[in-house]
Amino acid sequence: MFNDIIDDDFNMRCDIYESGDKYHIEIDLPGFKREYLKIEFNHGYLTVLATKKEIENQDNTINYIKRERRYGVYKREFYVGNVDYTKINAKYKDGVLIIDVLKAMDEKDKKTIEIK
Repeated sequence: MFNDIIDDDFNMRCDIYESGDKYHIEIDLPGFKREYLKIEFNHGYLTVLATKKEIENQDNTINYIKRERRYGVYKREFYVGNVDYTKINAKYKDGVLIIDVLKAMDEKDKKTIEIK
């Protein structure tokens, strides 16, 4: 659970913890705008995409001495298993993306539902 694939160019630092019936993923994404963040769920994988666009230097007025900031699309995937994607919630505040995932039921937690 929570095996992940990390983009080599930009490491989205995260903390993952559990409380009650949920897992919580907190990812540091300073400098990103909310509209450039995207979360997808597909076949048990939760994918976080973050896009940072470079400022265009259309009139060539900027002469960079040094450039360390990176631009592009960054991705991180987490395997969360068979969860109900409609119960995944996310919020972004102060450069931190917080994702709450309702835990999947374990086989031992399966219940038989009586039909009336």
